[in-house]
Amino acid sequence: MFIEKAIGELEQEKQSLLEAKKSRQVKPTEKRIDKILNKFKVNQFLSYRIESTVLTKNSGSEVQTFNLVYERKTETIKKAMLTDGIWMLVTNICENTEPAEYRFGPRELIKAYRDKNRVEEGFKEVKSFLKFQPTFVYTKEHVRAHYTICILSYLLDVSITNKLRENWIEDVSSVNKMYRILERCEIGKLGLKGDKSRILKLTSMTNTQKKILEMFNCKYLGMNNYLKSIGIKKM
Repeated sequence: MFIEKAIGELEQEKQSLLEAKKSRQVKPTEKRIDKILNKFKVNQFLSYRIESTVLTKNSGSEVQTFNLVYERKTETIKKAMLTDGIWMLVTNICENTEPAEYRFGPRELIKAYRDKNRVEEGFKEVKSFLKFQPTFVYTKEHVRAHYTICILSYLLDVSITNKLRENWIEDVSSVNKMYRILERCEIGKLGLKGDKSRILKLTSMTNTQKKILEMFNCKYLGMNNYLKSIGIKKM
């Protein structure tokens, strides 16, 4: 199908060249043709060449242009048709793989591969709200720690998502928006110039922030008694 579409556009380009009003250059012409082949990803199935030709206008002036000649690579197309529509998964797991619990059948292998994609999507989602460094780790301990943090973060993100679906809060349309709302809960450090003593104060919480904390049974985090116990005063 893509080959036919590409040929359709090649025919339009050919007609344009043969009806040129101004002289054409080789490189721009080849660039347009290559763009068509790349667009439909049929470079390996179609070959072409451009032949110089001269058109004579009614006024007698000449236009240097080209004739586009293309052809199908029949053998390459036939070879590609043998695997057209077939998805192949190559693995080094066989009936002699050790330990025995790693010997997966075809269905199990396909499921494991698809689950891999779900894991990658999960890690991508985690990166959208989790910020920590370094991310380049090499030792087994660091890799295990990095993996554990990501898994726990993903679990937390999914749990919050499900909780939000069960308990709708006005003006909180998504988990990411909820994170942004909670980020506005800031603790300020107040003091006088020349005086080393400082007072920690929490900014006044909005009704939406209070509802979010209440949804997770964490309303106490904004109460005076709790804030006082950790050395923070409420504004």
